[in-house]
Amino acid sequence: MSDEMVSVVLPTMNRGEDMRAFLDSLRAQTVRPDELVVVDAGESVESILQAGLEGSGIRLVYTSSEPGTSLQRNVGIDLASGAYIFFLDDDMVLEPDYVERSLEAFSLSMDPPVGGVMGSQINIPPDSRFKRRVYHLFGIAHTAPGDDCQLYVGGGVRWLADPSRVVPIPAAATGRVAYRAECLVEERFSEFLPGYTFAEDVELAVRIAKHWSIVHQPAARLDHRHSAAGRVGYGDRISRVMYSRFYFFTQHREKSLRNLAAFAWSHTGETAQLAAVGLFKRKTGLAPVVMGVARGYQLCLKDLRG
Repeated sequence: MSDEMVSVVLPTMNRGEDMRAFLDSLRAQTVRPDELVVVDAGESVESILQAGLEGSGIRLVYTSSEPGTSLQRNVGIDLASGAYIFFLDDDMVLEPDYVERSLEAFSLSMDPPVGGVMGSQINIPPDSRFKRRVYHLFGIAHTAPGDDCQLYVGGGVRWLADPSRVVPIPAAATGRVAYRAECLVEERFSEFLPGYTFAEDVELAVRIAKHWSIVHQPAARLDHRHSAAGRVGYGDRISRVMYSRFYFFTQHREKSLRNLAAFAWSHTGETAQLAAVGLFKRKTGLAPVVMGVARGYQLCLKDLRG
């Protein structure tokens, strides 16, 4: 395990209470990070951070910015001093050896070398067999058992619930990943949507994976508690998912007839799935769903028109 400097980059907005549990888990690490870089887009939580880190030996780097998950993480990258940069969310609680186990995985012998390490979320069981089959058919992101992570044509990922070993993966989720700082010298999160961006983590990871190996380390575990604070409305979520899939396809897939057909199939299936969840599970009503779908297609068509 390396003794090089470790940074944690944390974007936040109006989640002071969630932050307290996160800070407790950061202090409890068997290998503590050297610094915590917090980029705040809401009401200041600096006093909470200072109190939570007091006596821990973890240096606080605190700044504010306009809201935007990609923007805030990019600001954090520029401020971070570590050789390893952990990207985490403020509503997470880490198991005590999360940082230590993540750092161990960077030492694995792979070609190309390991540049990114993603941890596991606890209490996230695989989706049902029926749901996995349907989602796989349409290339929709889901969680599955086993060791076979897959990246679909539109950027959806077959995430692994709890792999049996450290496994190579084609993409990573930002809220539980660490990268070598070298990976980020020329790469940044794409700010293709203002505010809350969807799947920007996968898009960045695919670029990094062209030159580095990315692995899933099941021994690095955390609990993502999914705070309700700061979440976008469901209609807005639909439009952002639709556009993010379109953006990924245009940036990373050859525009062959086969790929275009596969993307059209996937995009139609995921849009229908999002609409069904809104109407029948979340019971949002018809208007937010229709407006979200319309806005999603509007964003896609705007890009097509140049």
